[in-house]
Amino acid sequence: MSERPTFDLQVNPTDTCPVLKLQGRLMDQQQADRLLATLDDGLAGGQHSVVLDMSELQYMNSTGLNILINVLTRTRNAGGDAIISGLSPSVRQLFVVTKLDSVFTITGGVDEALAKVKA
Repeated sequence: MSERPTFDLQVNPTDTCPVLKLQGRLMDQQQADRLLATLDDGLAGGQHSVVLDMSELQYMNSTGLNILINVLTRTRNAGGDAIISGLSPSVRQLFVVTKLDSVFTITGGVDEALAKVKA
């Protein structure tokens, strides 16, 4: 049995928008299929914004960044936004180096992110 990097997604619906909790290591497109399917379901149901809780995401590579850009593009095209909360120092560094910290709205926690969606 080959050791695949583990990625998990928990969906927490709220009154404001879904909170998608990313856990583990986001490193390949197959891992993101459920994330994107969940996003598409929400967009089809009229939820145009999403909070990405990344407090338990330990690692992400360039493929992971591309997936997040895809999420951001889909939500903004629908008139909403994708707000990121709780970045670990190593993942935050990736956003700074790629200058994506100026593209995404990044908050310290989920409550702050939900407040931004409501605003």
